[in-house]
Amino acid sequence: MYNKIYERKEFIIFQVKEGYVVYNTKKSFQEGHTHLKHFEAAKTAVDLVINKKIPKSTDGYYLSSLIRLSDDDKYISKINDLIETREQKGKKSKYYNPGYKLSKRSV
Repeated sequence: MYNKIYERKEFIIFQVKEGYVVYNTKKSFQEGHTHLKHFEAAKTAVDLVINKKIPKSTDGYYLSSLIRLSDDDKYISKINDLIETREQKGKKSKYYNPGYKLSKRSV
């Protein structure tokens, strides 16, 4: 396997070709690992799962990574609720300023 570059509690971070693998040793490797591109993101994921904090401004992939790393059912259900809420809201439509072209032409 790869050399570990970071370890905290039951979490280990390995460097791989394209990024990093975070692994929770309390779970099987198939169920308890995730791939992230940046070391800081991997380290932050470990901290978030240990402290059971939910980030408000991250994408769905990162949230699902936290679910894979965690073994706390309460924490996992809170993250699932956040993902479900975001899916219900949907994507925001692009803002169109109808007066922009008119004001630019008049100059």
